[in-house]
Amino acid sequence: MALSWIKQIILVVLLTIFISVLLVQTYDINDVSMEPTFDPRGNRVLVFLAPYHFDRVPDQGDIIIVDSRVDRKRTFWDKFLESPIISIFRGERNEHLWVKRVIGLPGDKLEYEDGNVIRNGKALEEDYVEEEMRSGFESTEIPDEHIFVMGDNRNNSSDSRDIGPIPIENIQGRVVLRFFPFDKISTF
Repeated sequence: MALSWIKQIILVVLLTIFISVLLVQTYDINDVSMEPTFDPRGNRVLVFLAPYHFDRVPDQGDIIIVDSRVDRKRTFWDKFLESPIISIFRGERNEHLWVKRVIGLPGDKLEYEDGNVIRNGKALEEDYVEEEMRSGFESTEIPDEHIFVMGDNRNNSSDSRDIGPIPIENIQGRVVLRFFPFDKISTF
């Protein structure tokens, strides 16, 4: 009897790890870089992972989780170790995982002009940004297999302006649902 319970518990743990590595994960967002979209006092979000295991390019404006370590090649092992469940067991915080908004896709030309982001000659309409960006960035063309990401709080965000375009393989997943705080439940 005890052996069958142990087998079932092991199966549930393995299935949970499998789901959290390949399909969906939850994340805490507790920093100011995505204000006002996310409150820095704490948000819990659900992140859909599956399409990014196949190098799918995200859409403009998607809110995604990226690995900011652009100087190294990612492996499946990285995805496994970054799973929130595995991170808890390891006692590690994945500080290199950033929540950012997709601003540029492969082939896009991005420029900064008078506090605005210009993509392919047209100023972006960004109703999620509350204040004008105080410092710009150099004009850049996004290479193949890369994206350009920025935080919504442009004046308090480390993003592609600091580390350059992000390889598509560094995308962890797309934020699809904020489920906490309960009064701010929303989909993305």
